[in-house]
Amino acid sequence: MMTIPLYQETAVRQGLGCSLRPGGDYLTRRILELTRPDAHQTVLDAGCGPGATLGLLRARGLHNCLGLDRDWPFLSEAKNDTLTVLQADLSRLPLADQKIDMVLCECAWNLTPQKNVLAEFCRVLRPHGILAITDIFARRFESVEASWPVPCCFAGATDLETVRSRVVDAGFTVTLLEDHSRLLRETAAYFVFTHGSLHGFWLAVTGSTELADQACKASQATKPGLFLLIAKRNPL
Repeated sequence: MMTIPLYQETAVRQGLGCSLRPGGDYLTRRILELTRPDAHQTVLDAGCGPGATLGLLRARGLHNCLGLDRDWPFLSEAKNDTLTVLQADLSRLPLADQKIDMVLCECAWNLTPQKNVLAEFCRVLRPHGILAITDIFARRFESVEASWPVPCCFAGATDLETVRSRVVDAGFTVTLLEDHSRLLRETAAYFVFTHGSLHGFWLAVTGSTELADQACKASQATKPGLFLLIAKRNPL
């Protein structure tokens, strides 16, 4: 089992770019199109990475934005005169209650203790505040063969019904849940083109034929997809 997260691997960063997620900023733009946050609203990018979404938010005129991430190397890339970032654990947000209008969490939730993080999102959001999550889901959640050899969003994936129920149980009303697995397939196709096969990609990531075999087996067992969820925080 590797200890370096998948998103830090060179092969992944070269393929996904600054956004570090399938489809680049496509789903971010989809979220903004659906939710239309006002310029005065406060937006939290939870798991902001190198700051791709923060830059897009600023370009859209949303200046009250804060990015949080646990990985300082990414924050050092995002940190500049116009982006506000802070190193923090998403399960212990250093924010006051009910001060945030919108939380975006893009391909980061599966890397966290999900229920704890949802509770924190609920705590910092104002009543009727917006939560938008994009991440990996598993079509076969309970497969005994699903043992990923590297920390990644795939390893923390559940089925869509479990995703929905966890968000609802945390104090939200789900208003949208979309399947965007096409973006994941396109990303996989890029890695196949670049590395010859998915096994070749996992070999480049892990440096081990055994671990690459394990990753391919886990993928076949879980049949991963990509979702977009939008929810509103329930009033008190």
